[in-house]
Amino acid sequence: MRLPRSIALATFALLLVPAAAHAYTYGDTLTTIWRPLPNLPTIARPGDVITVWADAPSTVTGWNAALQFAALTVPLSPSGGGYQATKSRWELQFTVPLGTPEELYDLSLTSNNTLPDIARTCVKVIPQIRTDYYFAQISDTHLPEHTFSSNGSINTADTTGMGDFDAVIGDLNVIHPEFIIHTGDLVNEGELEEYLGMYEMGRGGAMLSRLFSPTFVITGNHDIGGWEATPPPDGTSRKNWWRYFGWKYLLSPPAGDPWHSQDYSFDYGLLHMIGMESYINNGSYDSYMTNIWGAQSMTAEQMNWLAQDVAAVPSGHVKLAFFHYDFGGTLSNGSPAANFTQFNNPAALGLDGVFWGHNHVVAESSPAQLAAHPFNIGAQSVIYSSTAGGRTFRMFRVSSNGATVVPGIMHHSGGNSPPTSIDSLTIAWNDVNDGTRLLQTATVINHYGETWEHARLRFVMVNHDSAYAATGGTVGQVIVEGGRANVYVDCILPAGGTTVVTVSPTAPTAVGLDRANTGLPRLDAPTPDPWRAGGPLTLNFTLAKPGHVRLTLLDAQGRRAADIASLEAGAGPHTVLWSAGHLASGVYLIRLETAAGTRSRKVTLTH
Repeated sequence: MRLPRSIALATFALLLVPAAAHAYTYGDTLTTIWRPLPNLPTIARPGDVITVWADAPSTVTGWNAALQFAALTVPLSPSGGGYQATKSRWELQFTVPLGTPEELYDLSLTSNNTLPDIARTCVKVIPQIRTDYYFAQISDTHLPEHTFSSNGSINTADTTGMGDFDAVIGDLNVIHPEFIIHTGDLVNEGELEEYLGMYEMGRGGAMLSRLFSPTFVITGNHDIGGWEATPPPDGTSRKNWWRYFGWKYLLSPPAGDPWHSQDYSFDYGLLHMIGMESYINNGSYDSYMTNIWGAQSMTAEQMNWLAQDVAAVPSGHVKLAFFHYDFGGTLSNGSPAANFTQFNNPAALGLDGVFWGHNHVVAESSPAQLAAHPFNIGAQSVIYSSTAGGRTFRMFRVSSNGATVVPGIMHHSGGNSPPTSIDSLTIAWNDVNDGTRLLQTATVINHYGETWEHARLRFVMVNHDSAYAATGGTVGQVIVEGGRANVYVDCILPAGGTTVVTVSPTAPTAVGLDRANTGLPRLDAPTPDPWRAGGPLTLNFTLAKPGHVRLTLLDAQGRRAADIASLEAGAGPHTVLWSAGHLASGVYLIRLETAAGTRSRKVTLTH
């Protein structure tokens, strides 16, 4: 939440005191992929079709996409879509292969005419839509810290806000919400990219990639409001947001997508979630193009979009809206309207609840407010507050496939937060959890007064082709990639209790000869063999040097039957998961081509 400040620019320039040199630089700016994004991910099951927006000329050919997690690559099957002339973008469709493990993946996109592009942590694959789960709200991270450059001095090396966010990330990565909603003010000053060398949005995007759950972000006033008291031109913060989180066309949208704000919605079962762009654009803020964005959100255009979105939702679905704050919109004379005048009656908007941030010290909702239908509740900040503590999150419990949603109380991830000075969720590993151990134990102490029944621990074990078992939890899946076995253990963390989880191999292990140091590529035998059509085929290969890799499938006559993958890969072990249901039964050859040499392996396909 930004209090009005004013300072003469000349005085500002004289008083600004930079910190010691640092090496911040650009983060992952948008190039070809426009959606999904780290702040606007997609959730899909194996067999589902996902839509990818791509910014490229209409003449581009040869689109291909893949999911990537560490050294694991999962090629996606092209499934239609094309160039949308009225929207001036591609909307491509790809199918997630059957057998794709549950994870939050990077998305890679290539074509014959564009450079390869990767959007980090933007596709969450789940085995099925869960009927009972929880999702989390976080807000006001203000990365990297909460000092304002317009105060006349700023320590550009200060990262205290990132420490607060890290504490929350650590807890949420264990508690394992189905998804996370960030209700704005991701960064502290959206203008500070090249200016002062802060690159706040680039660093904020990198922080989002540390979360294990897909995270949907909406803007706040600090993200896109900008300030008159700072040297960057009006509109800089909004344009910086477009560079990283989408989209530059919002300034002058195409006829087929005529909206000027980044409002969006998504569905999970019977739950319909609506995110709305929020900002202040008057007073000490930039007042940038008020003819489009008014004095503050929400504009009449945004409220019209909301009405259309809600009207399109089938009956029986629960509809929740999230935003940074109910700033109130703009009066007919151009002045800002009063706060809490647009969403003070969610039912009148067809909503079953709204939740928001902005007020770092908002009081906890009463039991009656939490149980209300519709509900209207705010959350305190992740950034430290001397009054409320900070490091805040709230969990919403969902049941009956999304038909019932109950918000819980706010929690604090320890450290700065009352009433305890210790972390509210602690994990002690008996050894390093880095893919070099066969046996591993984690001891989790849950200081929260709430049981986390969907908790998940990720054990990164050395891979020796072993099966794994767990005590204290249930092995949900194992992802093998890059010489590591990622063992996912689902467990219940009782309120105020201690849980000990141990993972160990259940079969004899054997260490094979590592041929990577010969300088030649290595291609392991495909598994399973025989391979049933439609199921996943696992291909493991190892490179001595980084370079381009091409995997193809040849039939018994040596003819190319299918392209499996074409990618840039680093030195070391890699895994590709692939499925194809359109091939006839028979014996095929997997061919690995690299600059250092070619390797082949046989596999039998059955139906």
